[in-house]
Amino acid sequence: MTRISSQHRKLVYLVAIILLLAPIVILGAPGDGSERSGGKLSRMRDQYDLGETSLGNVDPASATMNLVLLGLRGIASNMLWQQAVVQKDQKDWAGLKATVDSIVLLQPHFRQVWEFQGWNLAYNVSAEWDGVEDRYQWVKEGAKFMMEGADRNHKYPELYWESGRILGQKIGRADERKYFREFFLDDPFQEGGGPDPELNKDGKDNYLVAKDWFLAANEVEAQPGISQSRLAPVLFRSYPVRSQIDYADTFQQEGKFDEIGRIQEAWEVAFDELRSDWGSERFMTPKGWIVMEVDQDQDVLKAIIAEEDGAFSLSEKEEWVDRRQKMANYRYWRTRCLVESRPETIQAHKDLWEGKRAFIDRGDIETAETKIFSGLQGMEKVLAEFPELEMESSFREECLKGIVLWRGAKQAKGEEPPEDFPLKYLWNRYSAEASEYTMLFRSLYGG
Repeated sequence: MTRISSQHRKLVYLVAIILLLAPIVILGAPGDGSERSGGKLSRMRDQYDLGETSLGNVDPASATMNLVLLGLRGIASNMLWQQAVVQKDQKDWAGLKATVDSIVLLQPHFRQVWEFQGWNLAYNVSAEWDGVEDRYQWVKEGAKFMMEGADRNHKYPELYWESGRILGQKIGRADERKYFREFFLDDPFQEGGGPDPELNKDGKDNYLVAKDWFLAANEVEAQPGISQSRLAPVLFRSYPVRSQIDYADTFQQEGKFDEIGRIQEAWEVAFDELRSDWGSERFMTPKGWIVMEVDQDQDVLKAIIAEEDGAFSLSEKEEWVDRRQKMANYRYWRTRCLVESRPETIQAHKDLWEGKRAFIDRGDIETAETKIFSGLQGMEKVLAEFPELEMESSFREECLKGIVLWRGAKQAKGEEPPEDFPLKYLWNRYSAEASEYTMLFRSLYGG
């Protein structure tokens, strides 16, 4: 009797389990992609965009790992994070990379995992190496990691933005930028040479690849229901233009004056994109929508006021245009792009560069004096038309250092610099900076 009762109980339990599982199976049945396929839960995931596939590309290994661990995923993740910290302190780089890969298997849609560890690899781990090639290898690892994060998380514009920042700022502005920029086009770890196809499949300048990632970040951020937590919108959306400006500026910084047409084109593209893309984009303010590129008649603002049924006045709009322009330094960048795209400005930069190289590299004093003087004359004309540019530190530094070298060339010939010379007012106005550059010159070359 007891044995029969036990069997009955097991049958009852089995039937109860089946009855409980039945609605779960029915409601959670996966769909085949058509509108009415699958269970109710599947259709609701599609309707409200809650499925994992809506977040980004799904890694089967990640899904399997999370299924096996069930509720222990959080504990395992914490243990791996602690292990990663220990491995970094112990300089166990191979172990750290493996641990980071394991972390993202458990937390593929936790944005901070990708941001923190990508930054850690590109900036912190790379700095621990002595060889510049090794440093570049870890910068690449950080960039690839961040790019994978963007691929796995299509709704996080920050990951696209951070990918662009590593490719642009870390490679383009690090102390090792001369080598990093060369390696980006001709990777020392790439068999047969050429760029790493995972980073730079089209063989473009690092700033232009960064620009592509910033554009992708803007596209994601513009989608309904998606926002970013990095910067004010007017700053966040400026980065494609800023990357184009950085690219154009590299010609001058690296002395690539062989193709003046390319330099002029790069600055013209920056000027056009600044005004037609970033400058013409609408930004919300407490006084409604504005754009930063407005004409003297304020036609654009008037059109926006009409759309908003006159909720805000023209003066209120103008006030917020001014605020946003100052926040983004918009007027300066617009002027800079316009000025740098002019052939006479490019020629002035070229003269200063060639004079500097003649003095430092070849000791050709005569050529140095002539070229630098010509460059200073060109810069004087530029600043006479656009005096606000003297407030820009790199522009002013180039002029002041040019004066120091020109005076040094004069003294090397046994001549005293004349009382009057191009940009003398700049030399007097920023005498503290001029003295600093003069002392640096004397420490290097005497005199």
